[in-house]
Amino acid sequence: MAAPTVTGDNGISHLSTIPLEVLLQITSNLTTPEYGNLRRTCKRIEETLFTSFAREFFTKKQFMITEFSLQALVDISRSRLSSSLNHVIFGLERPSMRQDHMMPPVPAPQSENHVKSNRFRQECVGHMSLLYANQDVEMLAIAFSNLCNLETVGIRDWSSRTRNRDYPYNAWNSYGVRTFQEETGRSLDLPGRFPPDPTRLLDHAEHLSRVFLSLLRSLGKAGSRPKNFEIILRESSIYDHAFNLPNYVDVLVQPVLGNIRTLLLDLSAEYKPAYVNVNNVPTECPNYLLKIFLSRLLELEHLRLNFRFFRGEDYGSLLSWLSKPVSATTPNTTAATSLPESPQPIEFTKLRQLEIGMITVKPRILLDIIQKHRATLRSISLHKVSLLQTEPTMSSRDNLWANFFGQLSKLDLKLTSMKMSLLSQKSESGNPFRPVTFKDSRDLQSREWGGTDVQSCLRDFIANVVINGPDHDTESSHTPESEEWNSDGKSSYLNIYIHNLLTSK
Repeated sequence: MAAPTVTGDNGISHLSTIPLEVLLQITSNLTTPEYGNLRRTCKRIEETLFTSFAREFFTKKQFMITEFSLQALVDISRSRLSSSLNHVIFGLERPSMRQDHMMPPVPAPQSENHVKSNRFRQECVGHMSLLYANQDVEMLAIAFSNLCNLETVGIRDWSSRTRNRDYPYNAWNSYGVRTFQEETGRSLDLPGRFPPDPTRLLDHAEHLSRVFLSLLRSLGKAGSRPKNFEIILRESSIYDHAFNLPNYVDVLVQPVLGNIRTLLLDLSAEYKPAYVNVNNVPTECPNYLLKIFLSRLLELEHLRLNFRFFRGEDYGSLLSWLSKPVSATTPNTTAATSLPESPQPIEFTKLRQLEIGMITVKPRILLDIIQKHRATLRSISLHKVSLLQTEPTMSSRDNLWANFFGQLSKLDLKLTSMKMSLLSQKSESGNPFRPVTFKDSRDLQSREWGGTDVQSCLRDFIANVVINGPDHDTESSHTPESEEWNSDGKSSYLNIYIHNLLTSK
């Protein structure tokens, strides 16, 4: 019996004659290389699969700030795939000679080692030239000007493993990572990849800040107006100096900021916070530049603030500022000081979704923020938040979260969803953090709700929230901030190191 053929007697592929939904069912079982090979077998098959192919592989793409990767983005933006691309992510991978002595070449014949060493050196030098000449901004501007449907721009320091077609064997890396590794025999530099030291930490912080500002500048140059800007980090976080907008940059990026609806941030406290004038007294102002930056986001609807690495005195500073009424303070025009005034409180008049994570904060501050935005707020998420008990008459074992939910029920909220996860509480006396669980939840450490009956939701939360911990208060130096979590729940030695560095005298 003859072997089956792909094409018929007239040269037309049998696969091209079957219904599209059947063809898609077949291709769903192929790996990415197999899928690519199939598309190249026949022009009719390529045309039939183009829409689903573009939707799967070119709706959301991740690149890095290297010439090779950015050139791919530019080429895509000039192709028929440009209209499909609406979500562009930039990884923080980069070639760096710093790790050359830490990452020896892949074992190979001597001559091949020399070729790979030259290739690595070429990539490192080329990367430096790309940045020094601001060519990355120019290339990004070209790409953004061609992406007519761009909605979301993001920054990450990690590779996702959510590619269903190749799961779990291949991560979703920035474009060019695998080619770089094959051609140089080395890995790209990335936060958390090597044991930390102060110089490398600061270097990574500066790189992240530059990527952030370069993206804003290039979006401004391109006249692009994405609605969402997402900085989602696991091994690093963004410092306050990244939000500095000099006059020559501000004019360019203001139209971009004025159109942003979603802002997701993983934040660090600044090593040296700015000083501002408060009643003629020099006063520390953590997140000074971020506060000014946030005041430009007039259309913001979704805000996420994760406070990854913060010193004790910085707890709640930014949130306290967000909680104040707009008319709470007025500029001191008679101040006899050259210090800047404290940024004026703001209100996001269109805020619908608020997410706060990884911070110890007084319950009153959270309640004031929610009350301030209750007219528009529809969704609240608190993740790894610890309520700080400040009342001297209360015990550290009193249920602050039940009281918090009870106070929320008095605010006449119009929420449609709430999510609470990995919560805790502590007292100012230095007693240990007490974790929170929810009775009858599938995951005892979290609880979600969606609907229209807010009061029923809050009654449920009050009835089921449980404060855990020792029966008697004991002194403890352990805090959630001294043992940060990654998104997968694992402790990060880099996060612990940064915390210790920030808190050291």
